[in-house]
Amino acid sequence: MLDDKADKTYVDNKMSSEVTRADKEYSKKTHTHTIANITNLQETLNRKSDVGHTHDFFATVGIENIEGTVEETGGDVLNWKPPNFPQGLTSEDDITTMKDIKCRNVFVMEDENKVKFTAQDLYDNKADKTYVNDELDKKADKTELQTLKTEILQTLYPIGSIYTSMNSTRPEVVLGLGTWTQIVDRFLYCANSSKETGGSKTISGENLPAHSHYIDLSTSQAGWHKHKFWDWHALKKGKGYDVKDDVQFAINCYWSDTQGDGNHTHRVSGYTQTTGQSKDYMPPYMTVYAWYRNA
Repeated sequence: MLDDKADKTYVDNKMSSEVTRADKEYSKKTHTHTIANITNLQETLNRKSDVGHTHDFFATVGIENIEGTVEETGGDVLNWKPPNFPQGLTSEDDITTMKDIKCRNVFVMEDENKVKFTAQDLYDNKADKTYVNDELDKKADKTELQTLKTEILQTLYPIGSIYTSMNSTRPEVVLGLGTWTQIVDRFLYCANSSKETGGSKTISGENLPAHSHYIDLSTSQAGWHKHKFWDWHALKKGKGYDVKDDVQFAINCYWSDTQGDGNHTHRVSGYTQTTGQSKDYMPPYMTVYAWYRNA
C-alpha cells in the first residue's frame, strides 16, 4: 500500500512547474469578464450561496489532535494520523495525502489526556438556521419597543396627572417624559376646579366670621324679709308723787315682728366679649412626595 503512495516532493515540483507554465502562457492575454457576460452566473451564484445569511462573529478553534481513516482502492481502511500532530495546524510541516480521509470525530484536547470538546459537540450545539431566522423575525425592534413604552406612559400620565411616590426621584427621571411641578405642604382637596389653594394649620379669631353673642338674663325672685321689735304698753304717772316729771313705765312687754316685704328681681342684658385661643387642627397624616404634570 505505501509503495503506491505518490511521492510528496514529486507532486509539489510537478504542481509548481504547471503553475509557472500557466502563468507564461495565459496570464499575458489581457481580457476581462463581467457577471452580465456570463449566462446565468448571477442566478447560479444566488442559488449556491445563502445571500441572506450573516454571522455575528467567527470563532477560531485550534485543533490539537485529529484521527481518521484512509480508504484504500480496494476498500481497505487504515487508521491514519497526520505525521505532524500533536503540534497542531500551526505547524510549518505540510499535511499531504492523496487519499480521502474520513474522520470519525475531531478532538480538541485540554491536555494530553483530557478532551475539551469534539467536532460533534459543535455540530450538536449549532442552532438551526431556519429556527434562528424565525426567532429573529419575531424579536421586536428596540426602537419600536421604546416608542410603545412612551405611548403607554403618555396614556397613563397625560398633562394634569398627579404622580405620588415615597421616593424623592422626580417623575421626569422615572418616566422619562413631561414637565412636573412638586406639591409641598398641601392636602389634596377634591373640588370643581384645580390649582386653587387655601386653609391654614391652626384656627384663630381671624379664621372665624365676625359675630357676637346677645344675652338677656334675670335673677330669681329674692329679698323678702321682716324685722323684730320690742313692743310694750305705756303707763303714765303724774308728778307730785315720787317723780319730778311725768314718766312712762313699760308693762306687759314682748317681741313683735314687722310686716314681711322686699321680694324683687334683677335683669341683665348685653353682649359677651370676644375671647378664645388658637389651637392646632391637623389630622393624623403620613407624608409623601407629589407632583402634577404641567407640560
